[in-house]
Amino acid sequence: MKILCGQEIYTYALMETGLDVPDIPFGMLTDHHLKRCEDALLEFVKKLKRQKETGMKGEAMWSDFSQRMFTLMLSTRPFIFRDSNDLADHVVSAFETLRDINSASRIIGDISGSTLDDPVFEVYKKLRCSISPLEKEAHDYKMIAKYLEKTYEPVKVGEICLPLARGNQEATEQSPPVVWYDRNRTPSLRILFRTPPGFLIIHISGTRSSNMLRHLQKGFLLAPCSLPIPGYMFGKAIVCSDAASEAARYGFTTVDRPEGFLILAIASLGEKVTELTSTPEDSSSLEKKKHGVVGRGRKKTDESEHFMWKDDVKVPCGRLIPS
Repeated sequence: MKILCGQEIYTYALMETGLDVPDIPFGMLTDHHLKRCEDALLEFVKKLKRQKETGMKGEAMWSDFSQRMFTLMLSTRPFIFRDSNDLADHVVSAFETLRDINSASRIIGDISGSTLDDPVFEVYKKLRCSISPLEKEAHDYKMIAKYLEKTYEPVKVGEICLPLARGNQEATEQSPPVVWYDRNRTPSLRILFRTPPGFLIIHISGTRSSNMLRHLQKGFLLAPCSLPIPGYMFGKAIVCSDAASEAARYGFTTVDRPEGFLILAIASLGEKVTELTSTPEDSSSLEKKKHGVVGRGRKKTDESEHFMWKDDVKVPCGRLIPS
């Protein structure tokens, strides 16, 4: 809680997305302003799908949108967006990071005032979500430790190998408790490393530390900016990964900030699961039917090592093998 209530992770998140304007309190924007940012983004994506402008007209369209976005989301390093990758990495991710930081700001509020309780505990009560440490001898702790060990491969950057060091494990539960599934209606259940919604829908990923307070308070929501960019995005969804190594890649840790968060959650894949080996150009039909979609990557967990947890939740825990 001290990490999530501090200023450092939010300052770094804004700096990484290029929104580090020192004189503007971007952490306290109004909902109306954020809605204007979202509407401008949705409007441009619809225009992009409808009009296949090229040449000078295409450059003018991108330039106009870039200036409009940097008017709404001021940056010390504005530039002209060129393609869908720029749109995903520098607009959608920046907007959703900004939205989550604003949610965190409202939860934290002013913790400098007088209070009978610890100021951090006051923030904890606002979450309406209990956070309890797992004992190392607990069955769930051992299951998670096994999952991490089996599904993580050290990331290599050049000649440097980056391992994963396991920290504390916490169990969370919303208050009042939520009935998270109906055993009779959702037969296909697995426990997966959850990659929270938002810019993470665009490229399957983990979560920034700056997003955690919003996820703890409001749960996992469909991302409002899951935009159907042709050939790049899956559309509106809650995206999960079955491997810790994939989720950990997008925790946005650095040498001076090596600690990040992974969220392990139960996901219902529904009665019908569609497997894809490439990104669909149009995911609207999948969204309407609310199908579970599996995007096959280069590796998968060894199915012979999968096991059941709490009787009816499948844990895809196994060493990573070629897919």
